[in-house]
Amino acid sequence: MGPMPMSLMNIASLAAITALAGLGCHKKNGEIGGRLAEITFDSSKRFQTIVGWEATVQAGHEQPGFSRFGDSAITLAVDELGINRLRLEVRSGIENATDHWSAKQAGAIDEKNWRCVRYIITNDDKDPHHINEQGFQWAELDLKVEEVVLPVKRRIEANGESLYLSLNYVAFANSKCAENAVEHMNPEEYAEFILATVNHLRAKYGLVPAALEIILEPDNTRHWQSGTTIGHAIVAVTRRLRAAGLKLEIIAPSTKSMSAAVTYLADIAKVPGAIEEVSEFSYHRYAGVSIEDLRAVAAATRRYGRRSAMLEHIGSGYQDLHEDLEIGINSAWQQYVLAFPSGPAGEENGETYVSLNVSDTLNPVIRLSERSRFLRQYFRHIRRGAVRFGARSSSKRFHPLAFVNTDGRHVVVVRADKGGAFTIAGLPPGTYGFSYTTADSSAFTERGIAAGAVFSASIPDAGVATVFAKAVTTPASGARR
Repeated sequence: MGPMPMSLMNIASLAAITALAGLGCHKKNGEIGGRLAEITFDSSKRFQTIVGWEATVQAGHEQPGFSRFGDSAITLAVDELGINRLRLEVRSGIENATDHWSAKQAGAIDEKNWRCVRYIITNDDKDPHHINEQGFQWAELDLKVEEVVLPVKRRIEANGESLYLSLNYVAFANSKCAENAVEHMNPEEYAEFILATVNHLRAKYGLVPAALEIILEPDNTRHWQSGTTIGHAIVAVTRRLRAAGLKLEIIAPSTKSMSAAVTYLADIAKVPGAIEEVSEFSYHRYAGVSIEDLRAVAAATRRYGRRSAMLEHIGSGYQDLHEDLEIGINSAWQQYVLAFPSGPAGEENGETYVSLNVSDTLNPVIRLSERSRFLRQYFRHIRRGAVRFGARSSSKRFHPLAFVNTDGRHVVVVRADKGGAFTIAGLPPGTYGFSYTTADSSAFTERGIAAGAVFSASIPDAGVATVFAKAVTTPASGARR
């Protein structure tokens, strides 16, 4: 991905930052005897490897007029923000004799009834080792794939990268529907359902997900509130997938509560062979959020030798992301959906990466949401395979995270709790871009660094500043950054 286009810059801020970039000493911006704050590296300390920046598959594709804004929204999410990982949800009610989704689309059932029946399961047959193709309804899943997954995949591949696709089983059920949503509590029936879904994606679209997220928010359901239940499902589904020649990474437990994640993991570990199959320990930020619980998640990743990920929280911004990367040692992160049309006033609640105002259906307004302006400083420059290494600051107002991408490009993201100036020592020689985002402005500039030189820069207020080595295109990778 290239530097921020001029159309996105604040020109006045650009002039200011260019003037400040060469500062060597400035009393009011420094904190240590008038010196600038110093950021230094410790390459002997290595932390997580980044897997991806995730969004749930929703881009307003069910809305009238999607053809007028869908491609632009997806391009903005991939090219400008840096999304390279998708969560494709598959509802338990896909296994049903009735196609409730198509009935809703045709107006035969209303939204309220749809929200109930979409999780109701009718077993395809009584043999979990035999898939009856007529017992599954794929219309809703196919629409997501065709309108969102495939366009995102093509856009990412055009940038020389690949999509990380995670299949996510969802079985929410309210009290009126819950009695009819229990078939998949049988681990073999769950395994059959997942295999049928993967077989469908592979046969129709040539898609094989990279991962299976076992269940969405088990602590927010009536039937999956046990880590041992998840553990038995993991053992059954991995065995069934492997027999079909498929190897998907396993993601669990994806609890609504951060604090519940470690308890679920301990129970999963009680099921022989289960925890060994899990590649990524996941949690959400809707409850039980504390630094202590975040440290407990990180400790679990070290104990079991796995990676961690925060995979949903409506309203999370860069402060949460920075904390999850630094303390939670996250390898992947998600706020929520790609895009969805807002109200006429363009209200934002932190649910979408891309803000869509379609009040004028012929001229929709498409832009990065306010939170995404800040998230972009991380997502766009830290790419899959990047390894985090040690970085520290002499000032409490600046919090650096340092990464090296797979092509050797260094990236340093600095969370600034206040405005000020800082230096970075230890960057390899080359040409670097520097950008920042605050509540009121954003700017971009670039310049070269000689061997042994110190990079100095400034941010006018609280926000995020990023220093990144400029992109190169090599015959080996062909990657455009």
